[in-house]
Amino acid sequence: MMKQVNKQVKKLIPVCMIGVSSLVACTKDKTPAAPAPPEPTKWEKIAGHYKVYDTTGVYLYDMNLIHTHNDVTNRDSIRFENFDGEFTFTTQQEEFGNLPMYVAIGGWDTLFDSNNKRWKLSGGLFTYYNNFHNDTIPLRFQKTNINYYIMDITPYYACDCKQIAVKQH
Repeated sequence: MMKQVNKQVKKLIPVCMIGVSSLVACTKDKTPAAPAPPEPTKWEKIAGHYKVYDTTGVYLYDMNLIHTHNDVTNRDSIRFENFDGEFTFTTQQEEFGNLPMYVAIGGWDTLFDSNNKRWKLSGGLFTYYNNFHNDTIPLRFQKTNINYYIMDITPYYACDCKQIAVKQH
């Protein structure tokens, strides 16, 4: 009786091998992986929350940079919120070949601060300043109230300002 069972088992072994190999060979096709999200643009990389310090490392204020894209004109802009602790404005960004990560601050004549006082603000084009690098933007801009200080009844002020904005994660 045992010999009959052994013979039957020996006959089943090749059949089982064929069945197992067909199971392994007939696996479900893998669905292609979802495409990786596109690399963020430089303006998307620059956008974020920043802490701003003077050039000696003393904390000054918080600032937000918000990226917007106009599909009609195909232009990018950065909205500066609480720039220099006083101003909110939007500046169209441009590409500069020799300054690939340059952040334009723009030129503003009659920009109102948080106290409704008028200022003239310009960013200028500086080779080192206003360039995003390693989550840091060394900022340089001119700020003055020379055209308005008498009418606004405020002390005269002029500054070639230098600050360091550090992106927070």
